[in-house]
Amino acid sequence: MNNNIDLSNSKFLKIARFQQKIDDHISQCLTCERKCKIAEGKVGFCQTRINRDGKIYCIVYGLIPALSFNPIEKKPFYHFHPGSTALTVGTYGCNFSCFFCQNHHLSHPSKKIYDIVKNSHEFLSPEKFIKIAIKNNCQGTSISFNEPTLLFEYSLDVFKLAKKKGLYNTYVSNGYMTEEVLKELVKNGLDAINIDIKGGADMVQKYCGTDVEKVWRNANLAIDLGVHVEITTLIIEGLNSDEEIIKSIAQRILEELGELTPFHISRFFPQYKSVDYGYKVPTPLKTLYNVYDIAQDVGLKYVYLGNLPNTKYEHTVCPNCSKIVIKRVIFGISELNLDNKGNCKFCGFSICKM
Repeated sequence: MNNNIDLSNSKFLKIARFQQKIDDHISQCLTCERKCKIAEGKVGFCQTRINRDGKIYCIVYGLIPALSFNPIEKKPFYHFHPGSTALTVGTYGCNFSCFFCQNHHLSHPSKKIYDIVKNSHEFLSPEKFIKIAIKNNCQGTSISFNEPTLLFEYSLDVFKLAKKKGLYNTYVSNGYMTEEVLKELVKNGLDAINIDIKGGADMVQKYCGTDVEKVWRNANLAIDLGVHVEITTLIIEGLNSDEEIIKSIAQRILEELGELTPFHISRFFPQYKSVDYGYKVPTPLKTLYNVYDIAQDVGLKYVYLGNLPNTKYEHTVCPNCSKIVIKRVIFGISELNLDNKGNCKFCGFSICKM
């Protein structure tokens, strides 16, 4: 990066909440577990943190290129405020390097993010965000599309305002934030998080450049802090579809997060650099059904298949009485057999957080 780049007048600039100074020329970002040491005038791995005058700044605060009104089921959250709508936003950048990224136009844009920032004029303040949500009858917020941790400072301000208006707050994340960041999110109103477990340790290190144990740590911490947690794994044939890997993920969900933690198994479609790595076709249905059976055999009560046409694999069955309590059709709900507390209407078993 050119040290002469000037973002001093940018409305998207916000001092990073967690950081430390290493020396006169280097400061360390403590937002995610990469903990980038950033020299003066440079940016970190995600491109959204810059060292300016010895301090780390987020450069995408309020920079929102993606905004939509999403059913909460699209996140996916299947056991959290079913049938509700979340105002969903995202920015640019990512702290992972996955070649199979499904939102690469945001996570890995063709232009340098600081160049995008310099030429951007749209600024969505937290106040306007909440006004839009309320005007459009949304019940909550969701930071998603790219990695939401990069909008950490923005999230805190949005979440606090959302809570005052009775809205819930959610993250759809790779789960690689530091413990301090996760605790601060919860303190300021994070209600639910869907965490992407991308595979086993070797696969995640090789293709994402990260340590999956930090992700598992955060999934456990989120539950300890009272956050609703759901897990998603994108299944890619030959990469993370091995029976041992799937059984290991399902077993850890069962033993560490609990048998009632929803596990979303998502079908891969070639995106971003997938073809360059030799992954040219969608995940075979046979593989998905096999993964589903493995997860169920381990003992998980809520296993779902995603990125498929309407199937029985997206319905919720009560673990207690075995009756269908939620029927879903393309991110919508066609039948809801729950009371207003999220309990099964047939037997009273607790199904969803409302």
